[in-house]
Amino acid sequence: MAVSGNLRTMPFPDLMQWISASRKTGTLVIKGQRYTKKILFQGGLVSAVTSNNPREHLGYYLVGWGVLTEDELEHLLDRQKELNVMLGELLVQTGRLTREQVDHLVRLKTEETIYDLVYWNEGEFFFLDDVQPRRDFKELQLPVDQFILEGARQLDERRRIAAVIPDSGHIPRVTQAIDETRLTPAGAAVLAQIDGVKSIEEIALACRMPEFPVLSFVHQGIQNGVFELQPPAMPPRQIPGFFRSNWRDRLLEAESSLALGDALEAYRKILEVREHYSNMPKALATADELEREIVKEVEKLAIGPTTILELALAPKDIVQLKCAPEEGFVLSRVNGRYTVTQILALLPGAKLYNQLIIHNLIQRGVLKLRESQEIVRHPGAPRLRT
Repeated sequence: MAVSGNLRTMPFPDLMQWISASRKTGTLVIKGQRYTKKILFQGGLVSAVTSNNPREHLGYYLVGWGVLTEDELEHLLDRQKELNVMLGELLVQTGRLTREQVDHLVRLKTEETIYDLVYWNEGEFFFLDDVQPRRDFKELQLPVDQFILEGARQLDERRRIAAVIPDSGHIPRVTQAIDETRLTPAGAAVLAQIDGVKSIEEIALACRMPEFPVLSFVHQGIQNGVFELQPPAMPPRQIPGFFRSNWRDRLLEAESSLALGDALEAYRKILEVREHYSNMPKALATADELEREIVKEVEKLAIGPTTILELALAPKDIVQLKCAPEEGFVLSRVNGRYTVTQILALLPGAKLYNQLIIHNLIQRGVLKLRESQEIVRHPGAPRLRT
């Protein structure tokens, strides 16, 4: 059964320490208000991450750092699917980056994705023991301690910075001459990009640096009176590597979710593609192909006709969960007497979607299964077909 809870009662650093001390292998899923992140562990070490925040995708850095154009990234993503290789490996094969550069980029992306979680005060989590991805990821072996110590340092400093710089969309401008001989090479690189047009986010990308040191440098300059801050550009500039009008981005998120065992989220992305791109045959064909993979995953569950669903949490804990309406409807039908087959017959909508909802609730430790040797007929419950 999954270990689950909320960051309100178990802060992210404590959760990471528990996984590290227990030398866990599996996948940690954290669902926040806007984004969902998954961290893979091998023996208590961080081995990979994935996120549906477009600023935490590899494409964000590849386009933002000027390694690829949007069109080149789109082409490589298509090639990646055809060849069934990791994007990093494809970058090496095509001569875009060296293997060392890919390793550096993947590590930076991983660290930034995890450091952001230190700022989360709210978020439902569950840890899936021994659940590993269905496809290859660039594996790392990063100790948890570095994230806890550096994350705590960044959190403390970001609180001070936030009082002056609300977010990285703001634009710094130089107001006084600066003695560049006193700057570090990183500071000189940041200063060279401050032109009164680029946002802090764009400066970090232009310098191929994480955002945090750029924020710190600008904050210090404002405190010393050599920089001033201007409001973000309107309308907001497009996120690098994020295809706002393209179905591929949603299906890439779906593939990542499926690879990390979240078939329900993958299916929801498929439904979005079908709704928004119903006139694009290639989008629909790709969505159909991915759905067939999801069906295969569901078939592996092999839940028998006598398997009964029960609540795994107390009612007081269930009401605290963040559940979609359809998830709440499923939970309202679970009474410890109906089988999975009977409950599915009571639910409206597509059978596959309902199966995935039940599977997801089991993964999260909200529901559990119990085998029954004898099924008792209850009023209102549908009869099993044999």
